[in-house]
Order: sequence, then C-alpha cells, then structure tokens
Amino acid sequence: MKLRNLMIKDADGMLEWMHSKLSHEVFVKDFNNYTKKDVIAFIENISHNFQELHYACVDDNDEYLGTVSLKNIDYQNKNAEFAISFIEKARGSGATKFATITLLDEAFNKLQLNKVYLNVLDINKRAIAFYEKIGFKQEGIFKNHIFKNDNFHDLYWYAFESSDFNHKYNSN
Repeated sequence: MKLRNLMIKDADGMLEWMHSKLSHEVFVKDFNNYTKKDVIAFIENISHNFQELHYACVDDNDEYLGTVSLKNIDYQNKNAEFAISFIEKARGSGATKFATITLLDEAFNKLQLNKVYLNVLDINKRAIAFYEKIGFKQEGIFKNHIFKNDNFHDLYWYAFESSDFNHKYNSN
C-alpha cells in the first residue's frame, strides 16, 4: 500500500464511495449528486490549492482504495482538518489505518503542524471507534447541529496533537 497523488483514473473509485448508501447515511456532506465530470474537475484543480492535500491510497497494483485529505491547512496556527473515505472492499484491510497514520506523520513531521482535527456525525459509530483507536481525542460536541435523514444529529469534534502522535507512533 502507498499514498500517491489523486489521478483521473481514480474518479470511478471516488464515485463508488460518494454514491454508497453508507456515505449518504453518515457523512455531513451529500455526495449523491456528484458526477464523474465533477470528480475529474476536483482532481484537476487540487494541485492549485496550497491549503489542501488529497491523496489516493492504492494497493500494490495501484488500484484505488480511498481518499485521505488534509483540508483548510492553516500554516500560521499550525492546524488542518482531516478527512478520509474508502471504498467498501477496502474496509477491514488495514488501508484506512495505513493512510491515516501516513498522512498524520506528514502533517506533524513534514508540515510541522501542531494539531489535526476532524468532525464526525454521532451516528457514524464505526468511524468514531476508528478515530479513537488511532488516537484522536474528542474535544467537543455541537449538539443537534446537523439535520439529516429527518433528524437532528450531534457533530463530534476530534483532534490529534503532534506531541501525542509522536509519542504513540514515533517512539522506539
């Protein structure tokens, strides 16, 4: 497995997770209306945005498994927002853990960020368990913040700080 820049050939894989039932149920953003043209335009434009990093996680055959990103990179305040989404067949393969730890290592040890944060809906139990296992810590809750599927949901905020990451993953 490795992370590499997103390529046009990844568009179908990206659409797979964007249009999945799970994504529709647990993501704040609704990707259901995204077309292949939209995804290709996104891939073509990301190299021009210096406040975001988006990578494809691929297997040994360069097959797309998912996307992992740092968004809203704030170099002055040394933080960025984390995002991740993978196709269904990649779940349980270790790819999400690999991609997350690899990107966090880049954030903290190459970009010299102090904190990486994320938000997740209260109903996304699998993601919450994953983030906590990796080492993200809950920092807050926006109560009844998102109206989705005819219900209000809490939005949980998590963060991982550089010192905690390096203690957990870079101590020998």
